[in-house]
Amino acid sequence: MNIDYPSDVSRQTRLHRVPARPLSGGREVNPLRIADWLVSGARAMSRQPVLWLSVLLVCADCVTLLGFLPLLCPLAVLLTPLVAAGLMFVQDGDRRGRSNLLRETLAALARRSNALCVIGLYGAAIAVVGYGVVLATLHVSLNLLANAGGVHNVLLKDGGGHGMRAALEALLGASIFAVAIAGTCFASALVMLQDMIPRRAMIVGLRGLARNWSVTLTYVIALTAAMVLAPMVPLALRALVLTPLLTAVPLLSLYGAYRDMFVGR
Repeated sequence: MNIDYPSDVSRQTRLHRVPARPLSGGREVNPLRIADWLVSGARAMSRQPVLWLSVLLVCADCVTLLGFLPLLCPLAVLLTPLVAAGLMFVQDGDRRGRSNLLRETLAALARRSNALCVIGLYGAAIAVVGYGVVLATLHVSLNLLANAGGVHNVLLKDGGGHGMRAALEALLGASIFAVAIAGTCFASALVMLQDMIPRRAMIVGLRGLARNWSVTLTYVIALTAAMVLAPMVPLALRALVLTPLLTAVPLLSLYGAYRDMFVGR
């Protein structure tokens, strides 16, 4: 499987690429820029409402499914690069005044499918390893037993999850999932719009998240609070309002965040 792009990438793809060079570690931006990113995303959505509403509804259904089957979170991270890369490509073309990008977007996704799959694997690995560390830290205790004969035994004990421990587990799990999703989204944009190889794109994306920890923390706090409050909201209101809103905010602000953080001026 070739994850580094061949030299004969089509001229059409090269012309579409953002001309500015990506910043190696991302630029630090003010969290107040989130409002501008949302406005920019809403403007793009108004120009192609059918495409955006279709993607938002599908993503909202996936978020609802993850609420019932949280073990599918790594699978969601695997699929995120395709969705993020497609939306980034469409919004970048829209910013340049281009329309009817569906065929071109599908072709670009096909050319970069291997690289996007690798990014998904990186993101899923982050989620799985992060969850494993959280579970091992909060649930498992290690006891070493030794008797007079010098025989040693190792006992793994499940500490269970109740009260504050369960709340901390949920908080850390949501944070890890958010970081894995955000890292794969930015890496997908760097692959799709800057022809960056997956490994470097993932490193640059995570560096950008770390440098903009205040922006990352803002999203994590907002989304975690919404997830905590979700069980208190009536099911119909949650399905029709809360979940679509939770899905729309990151998707609409993603391209603006990418340009502010990673595209050199």
